[in-house]
Amino acid sequence: MKGKFVLIALVVVSMLFAGCSNSNNETANNPNGESKGNATNDGGAVTPSKAVWFSTIDFWNPPTTWSTDPKTVQGAITEKTGLTFEFNIPAQDGDTKLNLMLVSGSDFPDVITVTNDVVAKKLIEADKVWELDEFLKQYDPESHLLTDFPADVKETINQRDGGFYAYPSHISSEDARAVYPPTGQFYVDLVEYGSNGGMLVNEKLLTEAGLTLDDIRTESGLLAAYQKIKDMDLKVDGAPVIPLLVDGKGFQGPTLGFLQDTFGAMPVDKEGNYRDKLLAPETKEALSFLYKAQKGGYFEPGQMTVDNAAVKADIASGRVFTFIGNTADTSFQLNDYWTSSGAILSDAGTKPVLGKNKRAGGGWMKTFISKSTKEPEKLAKWLSFMSSKEGMMLHIYGFEGVHYTLDGNGQLVKTEQGLKDAEQYMTTGVSAFWPFHHTTFSYGTQQAPTEETDKQAVTANRVQAAFGKSEETEIYNNSAFALPSDLFDANSKFANDELQIKTYKEAQIAKIIMAKSDGDFTKLYDEMMVQLKKLGIEELDKERNKYVQEKNAEYGVNVKGINS
Repeated sequence: MKGKFVLIALVVVSMLFAGCSNSNNETANNPNGESKGNATNDGGAVTPSKAVWFSTIDFWNPPTTWSTDPKTVQGAITEKTGLTFEFNIPAQDGDTKLNLMLVSGSDFPDVITVTNDVVAKKLIEADKVWELDEFLKQYDPESHLLTDFPADVKETINQRDGGFYAYPSHISSEDARAVYPPTGQFYVDLVEYGSNGGMLVNEKLLTEAGLTLDDIRTESGLLAAYQKIKDMDLKVDGAPVIPLLVDGKGFQGPTLGFLQDTFGAMPVDKEGNYRDKLLAPETKEALSFLYKAQKGGYFEPGQMTVDNAAVKADIASGRVFTFIGNTADTSFQLNDYWTSSGAILSDAGTKPVLGKNKRAGGGWMKTFISKSTKEPEKLAKWLSFMSSKEGMMLHIYGFEGVHYTLDGNGQLVKTEQGLKDAEQYMTTGVSAFWPFHHTTFSYGTQQAPTEETDKQAVTANRVQAAFGKSEETEIYNNSAFALPSDLFDANSKFANDELQIKTYKEAQIAKIIMAKSDGDFTKLYDEMMVQLKKLGIEELDKERNKYVQEKNAEYGVNVKGINS
């Protein structure tokens, strides 16, 4: 769950930034691809060195060609650090490809960005990456990171990784807010109530159908609205309206996850013991909602097989009435007609719940420096620059006077050019460097936006704070439920059982949603409950509960199930 908050910032921060378009896209390598360090060309200019940056995040799309023009963000970074970058971001199976690199030991990248904690630990255990304090003391002893990095964030990273090995993205913590306090209530709302998981509602289509947000605030009301949309045969540009869009091939995480939350499922029972949310009675209600939507023809089964690009394309088409899933992955904020009704109230009368991690996060994206790099000095300076205030102002916001101005209070206000270039970050480079986005810095630097100054940010806040701000939603501290992905030894029976359960439940949930009748739905759901217990889910929960109770005691929290 701890990744859940940091992901909120992704949409809000990524849409806040701006940059120049690429020009003068020069290469900085000799014909053999070897680094020339600080060698000069015939004109006497310093030739920058090239580093390879590998990432497992397939939907992170920085500019594919690195410009050395100092009027671009990339070129300004090169001017400051002497580095250019070649990105290696596989379209799929990035974790697998990184594992193969670890095994082969050849062509290892200079910089590695991952999200998977297990993969991160493999990098550390293989001694492939630097402990960053050690790295900086050796190669950039004056680095600000040695003195001003938020202590509470470093503590989280040290507990997770056994040292400060990874620079974290989207830093958000109390220590960070002591340095960069939010500039307005807008950002306080995001910290207190923001959530990536939610429901997008197309206000244009809502109005066209003669509906209001109040009409779709309940489970039965929303399903009735879907039927009305279908009966009206609404079209956009000649194509039929999609009543419900689910979150692609990974829908069982964000789509089902939000429905579990809004219908009240928690990873803990009324006695405070850990329980897989699959076993919570409210999960049956969430599955039932998707089954009814499928049976009513409100979403096409093919939605459950497409990639994120297809989801984004549907969102951008204007013909989606509602989307349920991870709003941060949709670029919805580019169109201001998106809103949200917040919680979807279960017909069973349970209370919606929202888990918020009250501890400092250790980063959604985790960036490592390879020990095999031939440019340690430059990478140390680069790491220090990218995480500095000067560096963040550049790569997040672009150039003062072009992409932003500063108001009388010294707060940043984006220009029209800044907003435009932020939308095109895949070519402009501004806001493209997600691994170095710093949520607290941004919330403490920008002027709180309005419809006039930053409609995209207002749109994002309207949607992403709606669920947490719903008067029915109960917010609880879920910090103890952030289970490490390697809680069980890879060779243990528990790890094997966990893998079997994962494989089984993914297939069975799809069957349940695609059931032909109410009777089949009940039969398939009951089969899942029996089989999950046969596969050892209750024994796994007992082991997980030991970890949860230890963390509850350590963090001083005591969370109990609200509904069941």
